[in-house]
Amino acid sequence: MAAKSISEHLRCYLSPVNGIVGIYVSDKDGVRIVDVSIEDASEHAFKPFVVTTFMNSLEQFAKLGFGKVENMLSKYQEMTLFQSVYVHSLNTPPLYLTVVGTGTCDLGALTTLEVPLRPLLGHLALKAAERIEEEAMLMRNDTTGRFYTIGN
Repeated sequence: MAAKSISEHLRCYLSPVNGIVGIYVSDKDGVRIVDVSIEDASEHAFKPFVVTTFMNSLEQFAKLGFGKVENMLSKYQEMTLFQSVYVHSLNTPPLYLTVVGTGTCDLGALTTLEVPLRPLLGHLALKAAERIEEEAMLMRNDTTGRFYTIGN
């Protein structure tokens, strides 16, 4: 899947469901891999701190003994956020899905959107793992501590 077709695929979930104004997938640092939104989407929902706050919340839930939490629904200012962590396999990095809705959006639509997006998330997780492996091959330490790159 090319980036354009992934965006087009995500965009089809914005129109038919009333109140969903944005969808994005990001890595553990909050860096967006792919995102789509309509003009009404708040810029605050797309900031990296939204994902890192979600990750911190997951850690706190575990420390408090709530067990493994993979999804969270929250209200922030005039929007509703549904966030989900997706782990394709032990060999791929986790991805974070964030669905942004208006303050009055259909909560059922937000929470059920993750299921049809799982194949797309799996594809993105595999691509992210490939990219990490490629970057790891570019920078290696030799025994003297020097860095070198693999070139053509």
